[in-house]
Amino acid sequence: MKNLIFYFLIIILVVPAFLGCEKENKNQEFIEYTGPILNTDNLAVTFSDSGRVKVKMSTAKQLKFQNEDEQYPKAVYVNFLDKNGVEYSMLRGDSGGYSKSKNLYTITGNVFFNNRLLQQSLSTEELIWNPVTKKIYSNKKVVIKTPRESITAFAGMEAAEDFSSYTLRKPKGTMLVDSLKTMVDTTSSN
Repeated sequence: MKNLIFYFLIIILVVPAFLGCEKENKNQEFIEYTGPILNTDNLAVTFSDSGRVKVKMSTAKQLKFQNEDEQYPKAVYVNFLDKNGVEYSMLRGDSGGYSKSKNLYTITGNVFFNNRLLQQSLSTEELIWNPVTKKIYSNKKVVIKTPRESITAFAGMEAAEDFSSYTLRKPKGTMLVDSLKTMVDTTSSN
């Protein structure tokens, strides 16, 4: 009888402890980790088309996330190469990122783009590059300088990735026409 009472007390004390732990686990919330799953230092990536390297991108730090988005918290450098592998344009920004779902690269903060071949430069606070359409664009204020022009686009721009052609939104600036400096004002209604 003593053994029976002893086992009964053990069951009364131990079983609720197990049930209590099980109940406690059911009430726990799982917090999904949304931080980076990969941290890379000194990243260098090349993009090629038909076996030729067209673009080189580098940054001191890359953070990759579960959804395959990437963040570049340090300066980002992008170099565009011609068919002979010679660099003709470069892009630099304070930081950047890549959206996998949109397949877009965004460069932000003191963005400077320079096409050495055409002697054109662009500066803005944000520039987006689409590697599929091979276009760059911005919805921010953009300043473009060439040997013959100095134009500010107050509502952004769109350009070919090599900066060989571009479209400006709400531009204002100066252009040299037949060796005369002429003010161009596209915002007037005349």
